[in-house]
Amino acid sequence: MDLRHAQMIQSRLVPPPQKFTMPDLAVWKITEDSKVRLLCPEPETAALAEAFFRTICSATPTVQTEPKSCNLPEEGYRLDITQNLCTIEANTAQAVRYALHTIRQLMESERGVLTSTRQQVPCVSIEDYPAMSFRGVHLCWFPETPVWEIERQIRLAAYYKFNYIVMESWGVLKLDRHPEFCWDEYAVEKSEFKRLIQLGKDLGIRLVPQLNIFGHATCARVGTGKHLLLDQHPEYAPLFEPDGWTWCVSNPATRQYLQEIVEELLDLYNEPPYFHIGCDEAYTPESCTLCMGSYLEKLASHITFFHDLLAKHHCKTLMWHDMLLAREDPRWEGYIACGSKKDGHDTLHTCLPKSLILCDWQYHYPEKDGKEPHWPTGTYLKELGFPVIVCPWDDPRGGWSLGKFAVREKMDGYLQTVWHHGQRSHIMTAIFVQGAHGAWSPETDTQTISWVSLNHHLRQLSHDMGLKEYRQFGSVQYQVDPAPYQD
Repeated sequence: MDLRHAQMIQSRLVPPPQKFTMPDLAVWKITEDSKVRLLCPEPETAALAEAFFRTICSATPTVQTEPKSCNLPEEGYRLDITQNLCTIEANTAQAVRYALHTIRQLMESERGVLTSTRQQVPCVSIEDYPAMSFRGVHLCWFPETPVWEIERQIRLAAYYKFNYIVMESWGVLKLDRHPEFCWDEYAVEKSEFKRLIQLGKDLGIRLVPQLNIFGHATCARVGTGKHLLLDQHPEYAPLFEPDGWTWCVSNPATRQYLQEIVEELLDLYNEPPYFHIGCDEAYTPESCTLCMGSYLEKLASHITFFHDLLAKHHCKTLMWHDMLLAREDPRWEGYIACGSKKDGHDTLHTCLPKSLILCDWQYHYPEKDGKEPHWPTGTYLKELGFPVIVCPWDDPRGGWSLGKFAVREKMDGYLQTVWHHGQRSHIMTAIFVQGAHGAWSPETDTQTISWVSLNHHLRQLSHDMGLKEYRQFGSVQYQVDPAPYQD
């Protein structure tokens, strides 16, 4: 068979599988007479497969199950599709779910007719498994972000085989204990968060919360000048440094206020396995009279308190890494750190528990002489004794390179950040498509920057959600920006 045809079929898959072969151009037509052979020791996977075909296709094939284990990792699967049979091998329900995602991405409607609800799948053989166990997406829920867009990004992350979402509310979650910690006109009730948390569970992706306990205390982008709490409730000024960007870690009321929010989030997210405490970009620490003096001890105590609080709930703490490095540190390779050597930030790590999971965000691609970056901060932080997760953003080369680095250096996972770029077409492609490649199969040679694949997958997910409005389709809400002066 022409190699070009196989490559065209494989280009439908995000992330690219570890092993892919396609012997010819034959297809498996999904009808009531079709058969699926499912080899998996977990009995509930039969119902999972039947529900998938019943929902996605107009015909439900017969699913024949055999409780057999296979020599694959926990999330790995084998998929063998011939003209007469679709065989799935896996050890867990999650792995079966990933095999079904792959089948759906391969699907096309029957050919040569005007309209049809019948589906067919090219005959392929695939063996697939993730390169690392923690594969996350960091989502920001801004006041301007509609609920449907957050849901669609959750569905897309699950479809692309991520298994965690770090959800950061930028002032939209209506809390019970602190209802003032929310923009009133953009408030989203806890019941809606609970729905999305359950949806994630049903899709095989776990939602975990983030609350910034140090920098980014405004719950707003620094360039906007907005402040979630102080704009509406200036009486809470003692909780922050004078400019409001950083929490005042010396005020015991600050710790109490944040603890109450953390505990409510732990309950809301059903005792999650991880909790992200932020702690990045604290531009103006130690700027109030209460914080001046012995500041690193106070900051270390503040971070350790929340680490220990979370540990009591059997919850691991995630934290951005940049305040542990000084601006003068050459490991940044030109990227600006927030800490300062004269303030001792490069020694803060000596005061912190080594079970903190550091999220090493690298939002550039520091190529030198045409050579791939070495990513020295991740290596350095690991040598200090911390678990390290690599965190790319919107540079596709950086995401792919960081994924290979994480596998090579045995890092602890991959966290793809989105920030405010969830609705920018080419950037969304780099984030979700290349991010999935970096997290799942970074060592495969296939390059997967494809707007066409992303657009097709978004269309599938929009149909799942029953969306109807113009702005709810595609990778942008509007083809022409209605407010270009803010760009």
